[in-house]
Amino acid sequence: MQKKYFYDNPDFEFTITREISGFTLPEPFHRTIKPEMTGNDVWRAKYLLSRYLFYRGFGTPFPLDQKACLDFFDALIEFKKEEDIKEKHCGFETLKKLTKYAENSYYFFLKITLPDDRSKLGNLHLYDGEGNEIYSCLARGHGQHDSKTEESQKIENGDTPIGIYLSSYESGILKNTPEKFGPAGLFRLWQPLYGYALGIYKVNRDGILVHGGTKAKELRRSHGCVIIHDTDQIEIQKKMIELNHPFLLPSHYVQFYTGIVFVERMI
Repeated sequence: MQKKYFYDNPDFEFTITREISGFTLPEPFHRTIKPEMTGNDVWRAKYLLSRYLFYRGFGTPFPLDQKACLDFFDALIEFKKEEDIKEKHCGFETLKKLTKYAENSYYFFLKITLPDDRSKLGNLHLYDGEGNEIYSCLARGHGQHDSKTEESQKIENGDTPIGIYLSSYESGILKNTPEKFGPAGLFRLWQPLYGYALGIYKVNRDGILVHGGTKAKELRRSHGCVIIHDTDQIEIQKKMIELNHPFLLPSHYVQFYTGIVFVERMI
């Protein structure tokens, strides 16, 4: 289970977790979702229902955003009928069923451990889809502000926020600015599932990557991304090629989330 820190909210109605490849993945569900509610848990529920519909050959009749719209609940009614779920709205039983139908296979898991003093270096560990470690290196998630990290994480261009994210890996071929992002592939953090990032990412923070872009011995500060050395970035791409990772383009289609990124606090 991901460690709870001083900025975690313990006041949940319930918690749902999944075990995948030796990792415990907490889902952001902590309350019954009702019409007009907003939040990351709403987005995740809509995402999971969209996957369920996709694998049954149907389109998604609602936008994948953070608002619990009526179109979502209309589609959910049909799902609940099929699963013989009697509860009102979108509660524990419905959410548990939705997670059951989520795709459990990922190409990679990336664990990044960062100190509270972000001027110091942290560690990056890359695992394959079975949970076997295949690479590790130094990393830095230090933004443009000198305030304490729990404050800096909330601010635009601040430190990389602690949390668990749905992620994709994208080939370096897709970029035309290697001096900024490095000569090889990068990890794109799409949506948080858990942690401090839940209340801030996609609210006042966005566009966080794990990338290179530095040939210097000292890893530079970023605008919120996690920075690694170019040499490590190249080695990671070799490992991803060995995993037969498809180097998918960024897309709003739900099947393009190919891994999980853990950003955790160094204890």
